Amino acid sequence: MSGILLLTYMLAFALGCMTLALAIVYRLSVKQHWATYFIVCHASLLGCMMLLALQILSKLFLTGLIYQLVSYSIGAVFIADFTFLIVFIPYFTTWVIAHPWRQPYKGTFFSLAALYLVLGVCRQVLDLALLDQVMLFVFVFVVAFCLVVMLKNLNSIANKTARASAISIIIVSASMVPAILLALIFPSVKPLMFGIYFIALSITIMTFLFMEFVRLGRESSVGPKELVLEDLEEYHITEREFAVIRLISKGCTNKEIAGELGISANTVNNHVANIFSKTKVRSRIDLLNLLKQSW
Repeated sequence: MSGILLLTYMLAFALGCMTLALAIVYRLSVKQHWATYFIVCHASLLGCMMLLALQILSKLFLTGLIYQLVSYSIGAVFIADFTFLIVFIPYFTTWVIAHPWRQPYKGTFFSLAALYLVLGVCRQVLDLALLDQVMLFVFVFVVAFCLVVMLKNLNSIANKTARASAISIIIVSASMVPAILLALIFPSVKPLMFGIYFIALSITIMTFLFMEFVRLGRESSVGPKELVLEDLEEYHITEREFAVIRLISKGCTNKEIAGELGISANTVNNHVANIFSKTKVRSRIDLLNLLKQSW
């Protein structure tokens, strides 16, 4: 069993490294803000895979006091990593769907992270298998909650690639439900389930990143890319505000924008004020400079 687990974790780690490298290249190429958060999340999960592999290797090749010290050290880092993920995954989810990180989310998940940390410390000291199951339940609850929230708010995700990736992650996670239930009933299955889920997740993200690179290659061969709503996703600009921005970039006055869009000048003023507030600029010149950076 140890050999199968080690092979699974090593494969998961290799695929995870490839996915992380592609995500970094994608972030440098298109400067999408959501990709930064994904890199942090994926790197944390990748660290967990590495720790699980090291745990098996230490069990195979170390004995006595050295094994105990290494095992406790790996366990402590693993618990700290998962504690961070219990807070970061909900934060990332609420950011992607353009919902502020506020109560009750903030208090709930910080409390769950504290609970997970306490359970992890008790698990290290008392070595009770029951605590492992409770910790797994807490983490599964957090992930399941985030997936449900993301499913309900898919239309709030402005970036098409991020939305498609979110749908795929939801599908992959749903397909893993039987394995998760099995792990809750039979604890011995849990280590293998982690590796398999991470492999499926990495393959899914890699597929979409490759598709995105193909799309970017086609766009670059056609000519300069026009500014689109997805380029401003980090500012949570609405479609109407984006229409105002495009007319501002053409040099239109607020009165001309009102006539072009068939709305009142006061409504245009409100849209411009909201755009300035979201992008944290003070003038049209600052906004145009920001748009050039986003192109």
